Amino acid sequence: MCENCLMSRRRFGFLAAAAGAASLLPRRARAQNAPTVMLDPGHGGHDPGAIAPDGTFEKTITLASALALRDALTARGKYNLAMTRTDDSFVTLEDRVALAVSAGADLFIAMHCDHLPVPTDRGASIYTLSPDASDSVAAAVANDENAADNLGGVPVAHVSPQVLPILASLETRATRIASATFAQDIAASFQGNMILMPDAVRSANFAVLRDPSTPSALLEMGCLTNPLDEQLLNDPEHRKAMAERLADAIDVYFQTQKSA
Repeated sequence: MCENCLMSRRRFGFLAAAAGAASLLPRRARAQNAPTVMLDPGHGGHDPGAIAPDGTFEKTITLASALALRDALTARGKYNLAMTRTDDSFVTLEDRVALAVSAGADLFIAMHCDHLPVPTDRGASIYTLSPDASDSVAAAVANDENAADNLGGVPVAHVSPQVLPILASLETRATRIASATFAQDIAASFQGNMILMPDAVRSANFAVLRDPSTPSALLEMGCLTNPLDEQLLNDPEHRKAMAERLADAIDVYFQTQKSA
């Protein structure tokens, strides 16, 4: 492993020691040997994320959706749960990865809302990590999400562009296959229940997916630039229904992993 990558991993460990304990949520009973699922509501604090034409903030939708998913998974009683944030606070992309490492996450799901240049485009899409984007849309989405730490003048440690592909390439083959499986499980669970973008499963070099040991996916739950999607994303009942479909996908994922 290259020295820069080792240094990055060491930094993740240092941040986790400081913040990791706070990421674990209270539970009535922490299940023995149960998988740990890390929920990552995107943006927060001074970073609103995408802003819909009528003023809806992405950070508000992502947190509400992640809390709905937490409730759906808690009700099933099969998982230990952790979240990168549970309020309107800012967490750097690197710290989000550190929290997943600290929690020993078996699965990581980043939750976001899309904003696309064509207002008629709508639907959910699911992304996994790749050094090279699967298409120009995926590349643009990754660039937007990776720029989150630049907002508000917050001083953060950045990994050089030359090192980013190296970090992505460190993802193990097993992790890569598991991440792809999880993305397909989400797409299958959404099919017929939630609107999906064409070619809904894509890949790009997302900073928040770069822990090479944790299967992960980034879900764009819909497009805030589309009035119909915005209306749905603001509806608690829709978010609850989407959380149930995500919980179904997580169930299928772990059942598949157990039988593999």
